[in-house]
Amino acid sequence: MNSSLNRRAFAAAMLGTVALAAGFGVTQADAQSRTLRLSHHLAPGHLVDVASHRFAELVAEQSKGAIKVEVFPSGQIAGLRQGAEAVQFGTVDFVWTDFGTLANWRPEYGFVSLPFLFQGDDHFDAVFNGDVGRELRDDVSKNLNIEALGYGNAGFRVIATSGKAVKEPADLKGVRIRVPEVPILVSAFKSVGANPTPMAWGEVYTALQTGVIDAVENPAEGLAVGGMQEVTKYLSRTYHIMTDVNLFVSNDVMSSFTPELQEAIRASAKTAVDEFNAKTREAAAGYWKQLSEKLETVEEPNRAAFQEAMAPVWKEFTAAAGEAGQGWIDRIQAVPAK
Repeated sequence: MNSSLNRRAFAAAMLGTVALAAGFGVTQADAQSRTLRLSHHLAPGHLVDVASHRFAELVAEQSKGAIKVEVFPSGQIAGLRQGAEAVQFGTVDFVWTDFGTLANWRPEYGFVSLPFLFQGDDHFDAVFNGDVGRELRDDVSKNLNIEALGYGNAGFRVIATSGKAVKEPADLKGVRIRVPEVPILVSAFKSVGANPTPMAWGEVYTALQTGVIDAVENPAEGLAVGGMQEVTKYLSRTYHIMTDVNLFVSNDVMSSFTPELQEAIRASAKTAVDEFNAKTREAAAGYWKQLSEKLETVEEPNRAAFQEAMAPVWKEFTAAAGEAGQGWIDRIQAVPAK
């Protein structure tokens, strides 16, 4: 990551936060009454938003009012990529983002978004609650100046389209599909002949409504809460990529607090993220049902064909990420699902 003053100034200006009370230069004395900002890109009502408010509630309680967390949903102060950059500089205090987005600065972190890497929810839990999760937390802190407070599993991704049902990779040829600004997702959909279009989540509904794009992929919850069933016709349970959404904090912000307040933040995050993961798993079937009541669904697309078609993405990833990227893949594949 380039940590020059020019980039730091750019990130601050981009967010309109040149001088934040929650940013740099805050003394321990000031920490007696601090208001910190939490940014995420999802809509109010999404379980990430619920978890954000739960985290804010717990932090206020466990810090005995010393820390207040304000939640800004829907990319109000930063989109997915902007938030990931801003938390590295400390111009946003907390952000929910994924490792695929962090791969824009450290290519090896894109391993989490590799197609068909995770065997299921239990495998995700075993990986991130074990040694891999601890090693990854240390690595991100060292390389990007942020601390992973909790690893969230937002579910496996499905595809909603407006033109035709998706049963196999050939059905996506030429389809303009929205993807986040995650290099691996762009590559994954290029590999099946689609036209991946990186776009902020807040723009997707209108883009589908006006025909700028033909399709969108996301976990069922994201599609349902975002109202994508109103602007698409078909839904396919491809489960092509597992979606991580993790709560990060700037190292600079954390280091400005006493050890006791740091522990209050970490304990609050653990509770909020654990609750998020449990609720997401419980709600997955309900969100799929909600979508399927409005859309024509393909329950069992040819996942083996998708896995084969997207396999070249793994080689592309290791070519870019080198031994570091391959090392993370090896660690994950060595972890058995419980």
